[in-house]
Amino acid sequence: MDTNGNGQWNEGEPYTDTNGNGQWNEIIRKRIWVYFGTGRFWSSMDRQSPYLGYQNTFYGIKEPVDADGTLTYGTVGAKESYLRNATNIEIEDYNTLSLNTSNSLNGTAVSDQDGDSNIDFSDLVTEVQDKDGWYLNFSETGERNLGQAAVLGDIVTFTTFVPNNDLCAYEGRSYLYGLYYKTGTAYWEGVLKIDDNNGTGIDLDTHKVVSKIDIGKGYSETPNIHTGREAGSKAFVQTSTGAIIGIEQANPGITKSGKSSWQEY
Repeated sequence: MDTNGNGQWNEGEPYTDTNGNGQWNEIIRKRIWVYFGTGRFWSSMDRQSPYLGYQNTFYGIKEPVDADGTLTYGTVGAKESYLRNATNIEIEDYNTLSLNTSNSLNGTAVSDQDGDSNIDFSDLVTEVQDKDGWYLNFSETGERNLGQAAVLGDIVTFTTFVPNNDLCAYEGRSYLYGLYYKTGTAYWEGVLKIDDNNGTGIDLDTHKVVSKIDIGKGYSETPNIHTGREAGSKAFVQTSTGAIIGIEQANPGITKSGKSSWQEY
């Protein structure tokens, strides 16, 4: 757990960022991740053209380091070259990854990184390790991120909002994402478990792992993550309608502090 509140951990151990600054330490390379999305909703103009048609995006970016692993506080290059486009990469299981090419937002299909003639989730992780992070283009017209992400275990959770472009309507719709922190895609097992997928986290029609769910009418911002005695975690989101929505998360990472080993002398 990040007890000093600076979002960093020097020993390369997994931790929970309690001050909500959206940073995460990658265990393998001891890299700090920064997560953020684009978008605004300042006035009624932001629900109309041309802003309604702007493409908004969510980013997972590693802080630059030198050869010794020391932070350089440098800049990251253009996203098309230095970040992995995770848009429309769909996961069915560990060994079944596909690229939905239904629109022009998608990136490229995952390639065989380890030369074993199979393309699986580990190949996707390797692709992102070789980049400075990933980005995900939002698919809905007018979709934008307005709050902070919450990071717990191995899942990045955040909301987006799509305003109604009718000036006489005020509600719009909100969505909740649950992405694997290293890839910007769904995890290879179901995480967002709701009634619509029979509590499996898997779309019943397509058999793809669900990474985004519709949480209904109203404006929403930052989700809150709760972890208790039960396994995994639970995301809570309050919308502008007053509704408080809870979504079970089968979080694959470490979500609780506790004893990790024991040795008796």
